[in-house]
Amino acid sequence: GFPRAQCNLAWCYECGKGVEVNLTRALHWYRKAAEQDDPRGLFCLGVFYKNGKGVERDFKAAAECYQKAADAGYSRALCNLGVCYEFGEGVEMDLSRAAELYRQAAEEGDAVAQCNLGYLYEIGKGVEQSWADAVRWYSQSAEAGYPRAMCNYGCCFENGHVTDAGEDPEQAAKWYRKAAEQGDSTGACNLGYLYEIGKGVPQSWKDAVRFYRQAADRDHARALYHLAWCYEHGKGVEKDPAASFSWYMKAAEQGDPRGLFSVARNYDYGIGVEQNAEEAARWYQRAADAGSAPAMCDLGVCYERGEGVEQSFEKAVELYQKAAELGNAPGQCNLGYMYESGQGVEQSWEKAVKWYSAAAQQGFPRAQCNLAWCYECGKGVEVN
Repeated sequence: GFPRAQCNLAWCYECGKGVEVNLTRALHWYRKAAEQDDPRGLFCLGVFYKNGKGVERDFKAAAECYQKAADAGYSRALCNLGVCYEFGEGVEMDLSRAAELYRQAAEEGDAVAQCNLGYLYEIGKGVEQSWADAVRWYSQSAEAGYPRAMCNYGCCFENGHVTDAGEDPEQAAKWYRKAAEQGDSTGACNLGYLYEIGKGVPQSWKDAVRFYRQAADRDHARALYHLAWCYEHGKGVEKDPAASFSWYMKAAEQGDPRGLFSVARNYDYGIGVEQNAEEAARWYQRAADAGSAPAMCDLGVCYERGEGVEQSFEKAVELYQKAAELGNAPGQCNLGYMYESGQGVEQSWEKAVKWYSAAAQQGFPRAQCNLAWCYECGKGVEVN
């Protein structure tokens, strides 16, 4: 009945030290320790409940265990309980309470809590937004070796939030590298991008690909997209449309809007995969639902032409309108043409000019030509 031994034995079963991994036995011994109000036992039992290890996932039970462990002075439980309040897991969401708990744990040196508190200061949730405080907590956590904080600290350097001197890409690269070396996929992806654009490090497509791949191997959505792009354009690797499509598909499966759009485009044009208008339209729809303005525009083209979907000028106009309002220049131009031709919408030269002008100001050549023609012929504007 000795709680510390029960926890240690549970850990052995959890990690397969001296015995076969057996989460049921681990849970049993953590529960035995928790029943004696052992702080570590309560904390570990909470982790098992949260992650559904050896037991059905139960956020409420996890939060209760964390609360008891925190009340007993177990600092790691303060951070985990803060996560419960931040995301409303097992308790009512309360960002101020989350910040309070993170602060208590952070002041006791908990690196995860320091990073979490820094993030709340970054986004201004539960506390007043403050880059100075975000940087302060990220730096403490990063110096303590927490990978996510290293990455976030690097972002602060990259975007000029650390000193009045502004951006410091060299320091950003330094901290992204540290994060990547600790297995942080976002840090690896960010470092890859710095190599791609030659910011803070010498420009190197090969190094960009190396770090994108490191992150992509951990299913990091943005890295999957960038790696696919490199294969598509032959940057740092030999051009390989089929491999590019495969990586775009992996990004799409992670819900990345650009990945979803790229899969649709590849089906649309038969790049690395057999051309298929129906599949293109289906993936354009998924990308549009994920907020991709280019996908909204291209799905509009599908409806305008009846490619992969039943033709509908009205649906095309609806999609062009959504893309246009998000600032997508092709969508603005296409919407202008629908107003010019009166397809799917009441004909209006004035509205055609409005949308041609919006796209032309973004440098879209087709819109510039159409707008020029309107001025030449006095359509929707005075001849000029």
